[in-house]
Amino acid sequence: MNLIFNAEALRPPITGVGNYSYHLLAQYLADDYFDEIHCFTGTAWQSGEMQCDLTSSLKLRADLEDKGSKDVIVDRIRKTLGALPGAKPLYEYMMDRRFERYANRVSGAVYHETNYVLKPFAGPSVTTVHDLSHIRYPEYHPPNIIDWLGKQLSESLGRADQVITVSDLVRNEVLNYYDISPKKVHTVYEGVDPQYRPRSEVETAAVLSELGLQHKTYVLLVATLEPRKGIDVLLNAWALVSLELRKSYPLVLTGSGGWRNSAMVSQIKKFIAEGTVRHLGWVPSDILPVLYSGAMVFAYPSVYEGFGLPVLDAMSSGVPVVCRSGTSMAEFSETACLLCDTGEAEELALKLEALLQSSDARKTWADRGLRQAAKFSWARCARETMAIYQKIA
Repeated sequence: MNLIFNAEALRPPITGVGNYSYHLLAQYLADDYFDEIHCFTGTAWQSGEMQCDLTSSLKLRADLEDKGSKDVIVDRIRKTLGALPGAKPLYEYMMDRRFERYANRVSGAVYHETNYVLKPFAGPSVTTVHDLSHIRYPEYHPPNIIDWLGKQLSESLGRADQVITVSDLVRNEVLNYYDISPKKVHTVYEGVDPQYRPRSEVETAAVLSELGLQHKTYVLLVATLEPRKGIDVLLNAWALVSLELRKSYPLVLTGSGGWRNSAMVSQIKKFIAEGTVRHLGWVPSDILPVLYSGAMVFAYPSVYEGFGLPVLDAMSSGVPVVCRSGTSMAEFSETACLLCDTGEAEELALKLEALLQSSDARKTWADRGLRQAAKFSWARCARETMAIYQKIA
C-alpha cells in the first residue's frame, strides 16, 4: 500500500496538528507500514523519509524559528501576497491542481488529510478532525479560519471514506453538527513521545540552570498565548495564590505568541515585575521534555481542546496536572488529573495551593498520571490509524 500524506502542518513553528502529523509519519517509517509515503508540503512533494528527516532535525527547526531566517522571510512574503484581494483563492487553486496531478498518478494509495479539509483526490481518503472549536467557540478564532472551515469542512466530511477524531468528545460533536454516518467516524487517541518521562534533579540541572530555574520549584504551563487556553483564568487564579507560594514556586509560561492577548501580556508583565512569573516564550523541542519533568505542577486550564497533548506529556513526565472537567483532557486522563469543575479562578487557585502545599498530594496525582499515560503511545495511534486505512484500501 502507498500513502498520500499531507505534511503542510510540518512547516515551523510546529503546533498541535504538526506534532500529530510528525509522530504519525515517524511511526509509519519506523514500523515500515507502507511501500512508499508521498508527502505534500503545501507547494511540492517529497518522500516520507525526506520529510521526517527534515522535521526531526532539531537544529533546522530551531533555525527556522529565527525571525531573520530565509524560510521565515519567504513565509512572511507568501502571507503578505496572500492577503492581496483574490490572491489566496488563486494560490489555493493552483496548489490543489498540483496536488491532484501528482496524487492521482500514485497507484494503490490511500490519502490521509491530517488537517480537516480534503484536497482533490480520486482514490480512497481519510481525514482527521482535531476539534470543532470554530463552531463551539468562534470567538477564539480569526474570521478567516471560521470562514474556511465553515465553507469546506461539511463537503470534506461527505467526501471522506473514513473520518478520524482524536477524542470521543470531538467524535460526538462531529456526529451532532454534521450529517454523517457514525460507522465511518472513529476515535484514535494521540500518543506520547518517549522523551517525556520523569527525570531526576541531576538530569534536569544543566537545562534548568541555563533557564534560571530549579528542579521541582515551579508551576508550568505550555500553551500558545491565546484566549482559548484559559490563561486569563490561570493568571487571575495566580493572583489569588498567596504571595509566599508565588515567590517560592513561580509560574513559568512557555509557548508561541498568540492573538487577542494584549490584556494577558500586560498582566504577565506585572507578575514578572513582582518576580512570580517567568515568560520563556518559544522553547526548542529538545529542551521542552526536561522543562516538563522539572516542574512541580502542570496547570492547563484550557477551555476546549480536541485532545490536549500537553496534559498527556506532563502526565508522562511524572508531574501532577490540574485541568478542567468536561474536556477531552478529563476524558483521556480519566481520574488521573486534578479537575476544576468550574472555569472560576477561585477554584483553580485552591487546587494549585493544595498541590503546592502537599508533597503527598503531588505524589498521588503524579503516580496516577504516570499509570494512565502508559496506556498511550504513537505506536498504538499508528496501528489503529493503519487499520482504518485498510478498511478502504
